[in-house]
Amino acid sequence: MKFTSMTVGEIAVAYPDATDIFTKYGIDYCCGGRRNFTEAARSHGLDPERVEREIIDHEKSAGRLNDKLNNFSIPQIIDHILQYHHAYVREKRMVLSPLAKRVAAVHGRRHPELVEVAQLTENLFDELERHMQKEEEVLFPAVLALVSHEEKGTPLPRTRFDSVAQPIAVMERDHTQTGGELFDLQRMTGDFTVPEEGCVSYRELYDGLREMQANTFEHVHLENNILFPRALELERTIRQERTSGF
Repeated sequence: MKFTSMTVGEIAVAYPDATDIFTKYGIDYCCGGRRNFTEAARSHGLDPERVEREIIDHEKSAGRLNDKLNNFSIPQIIDHILQYHHAYVREKRMVLSPLAKRVAAVHGRRHPELVEVAQLTENLFDELERHMQKEEEVLFPAVLALVSHEEKGTPLPRTRFDSVAQPIAVMERDHTQTGGELFDLQRMTGDFTVPEEGCVSYRELYDGLREMQANTFEHVHLENNILFPRALELERTIRQERTSGF
């Protein structure tokens, strides 16, 4: 087996389409990305060797052995997060929050879980908005300042923290909380399964929530497993250069 000593997150970076397989089996590759692959597979009652073969076969058939995001610069990754993930959340909130309330009002008597779904959906969007603001106002500017210092020699600005490791730790805690709530939402809705009598709005809500979960997991994976390690490594390099007098 190739994956025996690898974490789930490392596999998701090396084999980008592995996320499809992880999602299929409910293996957390973003917030739980540091977990050993073999341990994660077995905890879901899966044969690690069979899952590994499935990932490799799927990657070959998908034809994306190297995700272009792995080759993006740090500024390109941040721009992608802002344009593809942050903008997505703000756009979807305008649709899904009122839709969840409307579906709960119509179907809540027969399906009381919809009231909780509507509340959790609203809470998730509140949390994601606060999280994105912290990234946009604190973490991303600090990381981009490191890039500018390394490439152009621009002075590093004063910050409220000694290392980007501190805001990164906050972001990772946010990710863990949001990921857990998304899994709660998935369980609460029976894996986003619409009952037979569900109307068009009911279906639109569950399809939208499933899509939001996938987008958020991609967002967390990109940060936890690609952006954050690269930012920390860049900061270490800069400190070593300063210490050595370069």
